[in-house]
This record gives sequence, structure tokens and C-alpha cells, in this order.
Amino acid sequence: MALGGQGGGVLAEWIVKAGERAGFIAQSTSVPGVAQRTGATVYYVELFPKSAADAKGAAPILALMPAPGDVDVVIAAELMEAGRALARGFLSDKTT
Repeated sequence: MALGGQGGGVLAEWIVKAGERAGFIAQSTSVPGVAQRTGATVYYVELFPKSAADAKGAAPILALMPAPGDVDVVIAAELMEAGRALARGFLSDKTT
């Protein structure tokens, strides 16, 4: 999660490229411009092991937005953004 202009899109792109190089199917989504209305932009990156998809003979269906309880890692540029992630239910006692 980041405010507009803090490089969230660049970071998401780097994570996708690193994931693909490491053998994952990777996708990222975001809604540009929402920081002006909501105070934050959520950049969502999903990674799935390509080997697992190949073993099943099917491509995974990846989500377009995070769902509470389904997020493994949250990266926040500021403490306020971490608080927003907590308020939206993206953080839990089993994830970081």
C-alpha cells in the first residue's frame, strides 16, 4: 500500500519480474488515481508456482484484488498505510 507518487507501481513491477524469473506465474493490479480520493493505492501482486500449474495441466485463476485473510505479505511505505491495511483486514496473526 502506498500513497500516490511513492513508487508503489515500480515496486510491484519489480516484484512481478523477480517472481517470473524465479519460476512463478505473476500478476499485479492496481487502480491508479484512487489515492486522491481514498488516501491510498493498493498494489496487489499475486504469485503462483509455475511448476504447480504445469503439474496440474492448468493455469491458475488469479484474483484482481486482495481479500481479507488471503494476504501473506503487506509492504507499506508508511505506518499510516500499515494501519489502513490492518483496518481493511489484510493483516492477521498468521501473516506479515
